[in-house]
Amino acid sequence: MSSTRRSAVWLALLVLAPRARADYVNFEASHVHPVAVAGSRLVAVNTPDARLEVFAIDGSGGLGRLASIPVGIEPVSVVVRTASEVWVANHLSDTVTIVDLDLGTAVRTLEVGDEPTDIAFAAGRALLATTGPPAGVGRFALTGSRIGGTQP
Repeated sequence: MSSTRRSAVWLALLVLAPRARADYVNFEASHVHPVAVAGSRLVAVNTPDARLEVFAIDGSGGLGRLASIPVGIEPVSVVVRTASEVWVANHLSDTVTIVDLDLGTAVRTLEVGDEPTDIAFAAGRALLATTGPPAGVGRFALTGSRIGGTQP
C-alpha cells in the first residue's frame, strides 16, 4: 500500500471514527478568592458541593477538618471579616452567606444582586462586586449586628 493511500485511510478513520465524549461537563464559575485564613482556621469554598470547608491549623502547619457548612450555590470567594466570621460570595444563587465559624453554621444570607464575585471590607462597610447586569459594587453598612445596604 502506498504512503499516500495509507494516509488517506488514516484520515478517513479519524474523520469517521466516533468522538469520545465526557459524561459530565463542568460549568462552574471561576474562583476569585477560594481560600482564606481566619485566626487558626483555614477556610475554603467547595464549589461543586455548595459548602464552606473549615480546617484547624495546628502548630506545625498541618490541617484537621472541623466542619463542612452549607452556603449558597456556586461559592467563588470567601473573605474573613473577623477571626470567627467569614463572608462567602455565591455566584449562581446571587447571595452572600455570612458564616459564624465558632457556631459552625451560616447565620445570615444576603440577596446582593446578580452574580457576586468578591467582597472587601473598608471603613465599616462591606463592598460586594457583581458581574451580571448591571455590573457594579453593592455597599452594606456594618453597624454592630445590623447590616444595612444598597443593591448594586
